[in-house]
Amino acid sequence: MRLGEQIHSGRKARRVLLAGACAYAALSAGAAFAQEAPLEGEDQVAQVSDIVVTGSRIARRDYSSNSPLTSVSSETIENTGQVTVEKALTQMPQFSGSMGQSTAGSSSTSLNGGQAYASLRGLGSKRTLLLLDGKRLQPSNPDGSVDLNIIPEALIGNVEVITGGASTAYGSDATAGVVNFILKRDIQGVTVASQYGISDYGDGESFRLSVTAGDRFADDRGRAVISLDYSMRDVAYQNKRDYYFTRNRQSNTAIISQGAAWFGSNRPTLDAVNDVFVGDYGLDPVLGAGGFYNGQIGFNTGDDSLFNLGGASPVMNFKDPETDNHFLNAAGTNMLWGWNKGRVQNENERYSLFSRVDYQLTPTIDFYLQGSLTSYESEGTFNPTLAGLAYALSAPVTNPYISNEFAHILASRPNPTADFALWKDLDFAGERLQSYAYNVSQFIGGLTGQVGYKDWTWEAYASVSKADFENKQSGGVSRSAISRLLYSPTGGSEFCAGGFNPFGNHNPSAECVNYMVRGTTNTNELTQRMAEASVQGGLFELPAGEVRFAAGVGYRYNHFDFRPDAALDQPDGTSDILGYSELRASSGNVDSTEVFAEFLVPLLKDLPFIQSLEMDLGYRFSDYSSVGGVHAYKADVNWQINDIVRIRGGYNRAVRAPSVGELYSPISAATVDIGNPSAANTNGDPCDVRSSFRQGPNGQKVADLCVALGVPAALIDSYQFGAAQVFALTGGNPDLEEETADTYSFGTVLQPTFHSPWLSNISASIDWYQIKVADAVGTLGVGNGIRYCFNDGGNNPNFDPNNYYCTLQDRNTNDGYMVNPSQPLLNLGQFNVTGIDVQLDWRLHLADVGLAQAGSISIGTAISYLDSFEIQALPGAPTFDYAGTWGTAIEANAGQAHPEWKASTSFTYSRDSWNVGLRWRHMSEMMNSARVTSPNSTTRGVDAYDVFDLNARVDLPWETSVRFTVTNLFNEAPPQVGDVRGTYDAQNYDTLGRYYSLAVTKKF
Repeated sequence: MRLGEQIHSGRKARRVLLAGACAYAALSAGAAFAQEAPLEGEDQVAQVSDIVVTGSRIARRDYSSNSPLTSVSSETIENTGQVTVEKALTQMPQFSGSMGQSTAGSSSTSLNGGQAYASLRGLGSKRTLLLLDGKRLQPSNPDGSVDLNIIPEALIGNVEVITGGASTAYGSDATAGVVNFILKRDIQGVTVASQYGISDYGDGESFRLSVTAGDRFADDRGRAVISLDYSMRDVAYQNKRDYYFTRNRQSNTAIISQGAAWFGSNRPTLDAVNDVFVGDYGLDPVLGAGGFYNGQIGFNTGDDSLFNLGGASPVMNFKDPETDNHFLNAAGTNMLWGWNKGRVQNENERYSLFSRVDYQLTPTIDFYLQGSLTSYESEGTFNPTLAGLAYALSAPVTNPYISNEFAHILASRPNPTADFALWKDLDFAGERLQSYAYNVSQFIGGLTGQVGYKDWTWEAYASVSKADFENKQSGGVSRSAISRLLYSPTGGSEFCAGGFNPFGNHNPSAECVNYMVRGTTNTNELTQRMAEASVQGGLFELPAGEVRFAAGVGYRYNHFDFRPDAALDQPDGTSDILGYSELRASSGNVDSTEVFAEFLVPLLKDLPFIQSLEMDLGYRFSDYSSVGGVHAYKADVNWQINDIVRIRGGYNRAVRAPSVGELYSPISAATVDIGNPSAANTNGDPCDVRSSFRQGPNGQKVADLCVALGVPAALIDSYQFGAAQVFALTGGNPDLEEETADTYSFGTVLQPTFHSPWLSNISASIDWYQIKVADAVGTLGVGNGIRYCFNDGGNNPNFDPNNYYCTLQDRNTNDGYMVNPSQPLLNLGQFNVTGIDVQLDWRLHLADVGLAQAGSISIGTAISYLDSFEIQALPGAPTFDYAGTWGTAIEANAGQAHPEWKASTSFTYSRDSWNVGLRWRHMSEMMNSARVTSPNSTTRGVDAYDVFDLNARVDLPWETSVRFTVTNLFNEAPPQVGDVRGTYDAQNYDTLGRYYSLAVTKKF
């Protein structure tokens, strides 16, 4: 709706077995060399009759792209030393870091746990269309995103990346561009490839084993290929890396395993508190105002004594029974149990099978059948359940474990018999573990042939695919079970042995742990059906050449069905599981019928300064069951000035209909970090007395607005929000409409024909692009929504509680805390991304300069300059440019880094049967995005980042080859992001450290 319109034992056994197979293969086998991709203009060994370039449906001889296109060879992917393709794409300048090896999804929904996405230009995975040989893949996420884990990597020949709208060629989802994985086809024989990797810290092991076989049959009328691939990636931990160590002493909450009571507006008197702390314990008086820290009292283990949690006062009377697990200093900060086990990389295990058969039925008709199956598992761990904020417990004054001192404090409240909130780290349940299991399949059958008229060819195919997902969660605690124990007059001993004492870090009995702890399972099923028929060929001759065309019709159907665990989907709309938020069952489907046509029109030829000039025109009409009819179109120009210079560019109108998940995905809550309040930045709750909003020139207006929104007036002068996170609600919106994108591009391709050996093998391109997305479907980030309510960026100049942003947050009128603020999915404002891409490739054969048998050297560089990354959150709202900043993403899977400069440069020396290369990856420094809307913010930016990778290859006898890679050769630590030490962006920077990998390939 537009706003204006309102898993371990079996796994270990398999690894041992496969590791043995790898060791055997390493002795007699080893990773195949990919053929070096020749420079444009360099002679090819084999002639191809027709070429189809990504972004077009028309095949022709010697076809060059009219739009900015980058081709990535399989060698480039292999040189990353990773067992999955995600890193190779993320390191390309055109991509922004997205979900990947370090992410596993901590929300209850977790429909993307363990998945890896591609985000072109920072516009998100759902706007980046992934293709396999020009055909759509099965989405792995309800938002339409395709998981890179399902790509058959052993068969990748090269990857073509095209920028800008390609909706006319492929339909919806190609707003930012297309990534087309082109597979090797004519494979003969058997290839066994294996790879092993390990970090410099002795963790993060990876292993891969693939077997690929292919051959021709039936007198060469048929060809078949089958590829089996196994890969695994193990855990890497933060505490093994020095640059993460400081985080283990940083936390922004004072809630610890001992537990604490919070009273909101029903506070004990300060006199009663000091009766205990001064009269009983002989301590200095607890201070008023902010000193009582919103009325929080903690519980020591052992002697049932109490402690006060900071604020204006120091921490008083805290007694730590487990210094190694709980660190608390005078400022009231602590280390929660389990943080020192934070993961840099989550484990992943994957099996995949791909097979294809091509067969010539008649001299003019070919048949093909292709199938793929991918099964993979991943898991991630998170802090033990913290009962606080959205997960707060309540306890009665009749609980038998309440001490005399605490009873005295409770009795001083205005309502002395009222229940009180209990915050507690429920670490007896262990760390929360989420495991994810996916089974993705796709089958495509089709026919291709010759029409019998001119050179016309046709293709018709149908595809059925499915993605099954199972998410198992452990470490949650039943709210109803623990409440029964808290409200029991015996402390719960009638339910389990020993009962449950929440006041202090008391370990309940195994029987009570089993009584309270729960595991949950959520499932999701995505299905896709497609059919398409197309024809292409030459139409008629013009003076400048032949007019060619492509046309076709297509049908696509997408359905999803999400089923949460019953404990997370209670009839009253809540979750019974502390640690995992409520979910709702949801399902829906969308289908579309489409027609498209494309024409390649030669305009001029063999004129001065015009060797050839042609225009590519395209149109697609799509009729969606959700948004109705939409139109996409394009006009591209290719001007070959001479043998050296070619100019290309044009305009594309892309249309993206909302995905089935965006329309119908379940409402759920997820933990979102809003930061800590400070006078120097706009983080945290604006109502907090420590925030820049309260301390700024409009402090009184902010305070009045906070009271209007629900913060008790009695607390407003001392109100503090006791956490850096909120539990935000988000979900599908069936009233969404389509988003549109206008893409402009203009560039030059240079292929000099110098006779000098120093310059004869050189090519370069430079392209300018602009992508303007309107009515973009996306989530309004809860942090922005909260700040905008309080006039950040001029979004609520009258401090009106009825302002749209203010309606997205509810407050508990007892303590003022935000309760499940909304992150609505809407047709938002606009994105405007502009930049320049430069690519240069150069090769020198040293024999040509008098160094016989000395081999060759080559340099390849890809540089991306981001001129603007403008976001208008809502129609009529201010527009902010985030180019050169870190910290703002248009959506969760899009990436928060928007550097002005990003580059990847490779230096390679080749000789005979071996080569060695060094790659330099650069990302320029960035200021924090908070300074865009608040120029006076002092939130830390991100330093420039330069990393070098080393790779070497050698061909051995018996068709065996070996590859060795060192990623992050100098073990460059990632730059800190934000103000909290030890915080890094694993999506865009190397948090794993130096990494070694060895691969061997044997061909039979």
